[in-house]
Formats: sequence, structure tokens, C-alpha cells
Amino acid sequence: MILVVSFKDNDHVRQVTRHLTMEHVVVDVGWFPSRMGLSAAAGADVDELHFHLPDGRRLALDDVGAVWYRRIRSMQLDEALDGETARTFAWSESNEALLGVWYAMDCFWMNPPLADEAALRKILQLRIARKVGLSIPETLVTNVPDEARAFIARHGIGRVIRKAFRNIPEAPRETALVGEAELTLIDSVRFAPVIFQAFVAAERDLRVTVVDGEIHAAAILSDKDHQVDYRSGLGTADVTPYTLPDDVAESLLALMKELNLFYGAVDFRVTSEGEHVFLEVNPAGEFLFISERTDLPIPQSIAAALERRASGR
Repeated sequence: MILVVSFKDNDHVRQVTRHLTMEHVVVDVGWFPSRMGLSAAAGADVDELHFHLPDGRRLALDDVGAVWYRRIRSMQLDEALDGETARTFAWSESNEALLGVWYAMDCFWMNPPLADEAALRKILQLRIARKVGLSIPETLVTNVPDEARAFIARHGIGRVIRKAFRNIPEAPRETALVGEAELTLIDSVRFAPVIFQAFVAAERDLRVTVVDGEIHAAAILSDKDHQVDYRSGLGTADVTPYTLPDDVAESLLALMKELNLFYGAVDFRVTSEGEHVFLEVNPAGEFLFISERTDLPIPQSIAAALERRASGR
């Protein structure tokens, strides 16, 4: 059996599950604990993990051979809970129990929750990328204004980008060049660390989706108004399949192994000299904007990997 931890109205989930031939169940963390129960029984004669699904089914988690841990929604507490203290305690206990179930499941994970959590960290990504031989941009993460000023001065105004660790909906931040206006605000980095990187002038961006060792690479050619961050200009970009050089592919797979990731959406920039510069890996990055415009079989690859792993092949 395959367990998909996500939500049913996710387009990425729909496109993958339509290619699954094995029994599979989609579980939404948002159901727990108000609409979904869990039971973890342990003792001399019992060792069982179960979910009690909203539709009344009792799902034996020990029957699961593979888990696709795809973007999740927040747990939803019962509205009957009154008071901040009660709700905080209920959330904490529910989170501990759910994490305990995840870590206790002895099966294949795409990706293991602990690995997923660690791999989100940009500082860790860059250190390991450098270790395995990938080219990376010179980077500074700091909340010390003088350190930020020195980094920008060394590279020059208009030659450094700043970006956020996570582009959260409540406070969206596009990757942008640091100009004179941004430099006047540099003291504000004391409030929270900022990622500064030397700007990599590139002929093209790459989105490379890795699925259990299989590489699906696409080149993104943006118009002149979207040379810093391709995401906002995808509507006018030219997206085509791309073949990574063997040495870059080998180092990328080494990165995935070091991070214990079986899925990752990876961003590179390719310079005019042909250098492939690693920017970041997103352990739950989107892939439909690539597969739908290039016909790269990414949903099929995910489905095949899950079935292969679930059946022990």
C-alpha cells in the first residue's frame, strides 16, 4: 500500500495518483486530531499503528510500503476546545503523537520527515553542495549590518541579491538585487538574518527535478525583465528539456544522498561560460509547471518510484 500525506485537492497529488496502479490512500494532516484519530499500541503481545480516517476506515500503517510526504496542511483542533492554554496543550500533544507515528513507520519515505526538515535549511544545503563538488555563489547569511555592508561593498551595488529563507504567504519576498535604496535599509537586517549572494549572471535557469535517482532537467529562458528571479516571469519564459553534464549530475545525486532526499526540485543557473551554479534544493518543490510545458514524465516517475519501493523492488 502507498500512503500519500498531503491533501486531495492538490493538483500535484492528483497528477501522480492517476498513475498509481497499487492501492493508495491520501491522508490530510489537517484532519487530525479533530476529524481523524490515531492509535499506537505497544506491549508484550502488540505493536500496531493505525489511523481512524474520517470516512470510518481503520488504516493499518504497518501495511504501508511507501509514503509520499507531500506538502501538508496544519492540524485542526476541535472547536470545542476553549482557552489558549488548552489549545496549546492539545496542539503540542497531537504534534508529538503524530511525529511519533511518522518516525515509527518502517517503510520507504519520499522524503523522510527528519531529512525533509533538515534539507530545507539553506545554510546546510550550500555547505553540502560545496562539499560534493557543485559550484555555488558566494553567500553571506547574517543579521550583522556591518557584515552585510562589507559583503555588498566587496561585490558592488547591483551585483548582490538578497532573498528570504522561505517565501511565506503572509510576508512574500521576491529575490531582488541590492541597489542604493536597499543599502539605505541595511541596518534593518539586525531584526532578522538575510541571505545575500553574489549575483550570477546567467544565460538560462535550470529546474532539475530528482526522483529516486532519476533526473528530469528543464531550461528556463526568461525575458529581460525577469533575469534575477524567473518565477514571476514564467508566463513569458521558454521552458524546454535539458541534459545536465555528467559531472554536474553526479555531484547532484551525491548532494541528494548526503541530504537523504529521494525527491527534490533543484535550481541552477548556467553562465555564459557554461558553469552550472547550484542555488538551492526544495524537498517539496513544485514540478507541474515543468512537466506540463516539457512533457517530462515527472508525475509518472514519482508514481513508479513509489510502487517500486512499496513492492520492495
